[in-house]
Amino acid sequence: MRKIIVAAMCVLALLGMSVPASADPAPSSTVSIAPTTVAPGAALTFSVTLSNADADPLKGGKLGLGVANGAINQLLDVSTCALCYQAGNTIRYGVGDVPINGNKTFTFTIGVFVNAQLGQYVIEHQFVGDNYSYETLEGPTITVSR
Repeated sequence: MRKIIVAAMCVLALLGMSVPASADPAPSSTVSIAPTTVAPGAALTFSVTLSNADADPLKGGKLGLGVANGAINQLLDVSTCALCYQAGNTIRYGVGDVPINGNKTFTFTIGVFVNAQLGQYVIEHQFVGDNYSYETLEGPTITVSR
């Protein structure tokens, strides 16, 4: 019986050694914002990378932005960003098609409403396409204060 257990443990060890450890995949979208503390009426600069690790090209790619603890359309003024538009409860920024293993890196500036409620807001971001979309990720926190 002991020989069987030892043999089974050896086989398991060999199987475990033959399977390479996999690293966590890179996120589909990364977002940084500057400054992270801003007064109502001021502007924020977003630096974004969208990455397509899927086996298919992503058609009509866009960044989707939301707020985990509020309404983004009451925080950020879409009219202050030339390439941004409102889509339901999100703000979108179009980047076009993204090939397999391709990415798009860009920056844009958008204003905070003059009458935005003071407080902290957790920005959510998502890489969205016409043929498929990635998961929504939690991004940086911005603080609106006087």
